[in-house]
Amino acid sequence: MNVLGLSSMDSGCGYHRVLLPLGFMEDIYGYVTNVPSVDVLEKNWDIILFNRFSPFDAHLNRVKEDLNCKIVLDLDDAWELPANHISYNAYKHLQERLETNIRNADMVTTTNERLAEKIRPLNSNVKIFKNSIPFGMHQFTADKSHSDKVRIFWAGSITHEEDIAILKNPVKRLMDQKNRIEMVLGGYNDINSASKIAWDRIVSHFTNARKLPYQLLHGTIPTKYMQMYEDADIMLIPLQQSDWHSCKSNLKLLEAASKKIPCIVSKVEPYYNGEQDNDMPVLWVNYQSDWYKLMNYLINNKSAREDYGEKLYEWAKERYDIRDTNVERREAFADLIKS
Repeated sequence: MNVLGLSSMDSGCGYHRVLLPLGFMEDIYGYVTNVPSVDVLEKNWDIILFNRFSPFDAHLNRVKEDLNCKIVLDLDDAWELPANHISYNAYKHLQERLETNIRNADMVTTTNERLAEKIRPLNSNVKIFKNSIPFGMHQFTADKSHSDKVRIFWAGSITHEEDIAILKNPVKRLMDQKNRIEMVLGGYNDINSASKIAWDRIVSHFTNARKLPYQLLHGTIPTKYMQMYEDADIMLIPLQQSDWHSCKSNLKLLEAASKKIPCIVSKVEPYYNGEQDNDMPVLWVNYQSDWYKLMNYLINNKSAREDYGEKLYEWAKERYDIRDTNVERREAFADLIKS
């Protein structure tokens, strides 16, 4: 089986949904590039795999015919952004292009059933392959740096500003422990004035207007981003409850699990759905007051931090290792080629 993956090096979605799946899939020849050369396209490809968009979108059907291959489109996020999303206006004109890609694909892969339900009216051939990682390999080892302080960690992008705002008041209550803790913010990016303004607000929410000790970890390329998690002792995962968020995956929890970091998590989808993953060994936030109570508990209980981190690692490794997920993915690819 020969699979051509299309993705840029700086795409996190491409890294998790194209590069890692092909890199850890057995008995295939996989090749990933941003814009394939003529020499690459001349190889006998069985499948072209990409996430959302590709350089061939305007001519996708012709590419299928000329290369005599199948098109697999991966979609790991809902494509109708909420009006308060920072990329709402910029992304709106891309919706039609993406929906055309969905219709033209021979198969659409996604991360969960809720998102699959949104895809099926446009393409009935939808397969669910949950986000997974290669636990214990490459950047997903349990390596951690040492600190005399308890490091409270969050990582993400400016699209999560409203989620971070959930922590604004709970963080204020940590002032009496400011000599014991450090707030660590991963993904910081001040590449332009708009980004810096948004990040300044996030930093303020997360550090009590910079009154708590903190460090900012700049965002980096997908193949190195897990280095940020090495500076964490407790991970916070705040999330607003919404239809948009419910279509996402629990990838952030898996990342923390690979480093054995205990997590305090908003009890909303996609992390908690009332059925799947109810036994996840994390500390759930049911009420706003829980944030401080649970942070305080873990800050002052090293054995609990270690215990929750170890249990989360074992739990996630058993259910979300990419080598297991790839068994189903490869089987689906093989069936598609035969069809």
